[in-house]
Amino acid sequence: MSRKGSLLALRDRDPAPTPASAEPIGGSTGSGTGNSPVAPSRQGKKAMTGYFSPEMSFAMHMTARKHGMSLQDAMAEAFNDWLRKMGESPVGK
Repeated sequence: MSRKGSLLALRDRDPAPTPASAEPIGGSTGSGTGNSPVAPSRQGKKAMTGYFSPEMSFAMHMTARKHGMSLQDAMAEAFNDWLRKMGESPVGK
C-alpha cells in the first residue's frame, strides 16, 4: 500500500508567486492597491454581501439554477424589484 504525501514534502518546493509579482487577470487592479488582480467580469462592480439562513441560501441557489440563472443575476433582479417597490428606478446589474 502506498503512502500519501505529507505536508513536510511540500517544504522543499518553490513557493507560489505572490499576488504582487503575479500578472493581474484582465490587466487591471482592484481597489487601487496595485497588487490585487481583478477578473474582467468584476471590473467596474462593487461587492455587496449579506448573511442569510442556510434555508434562504439553499432556496436562492436552487431557484436560480432551476431558472438557468446565476445567483448574482437572481440577486440583481430581486434588488431591482425591491427598488421599484420602494419607488426608485431599477439600475440593472
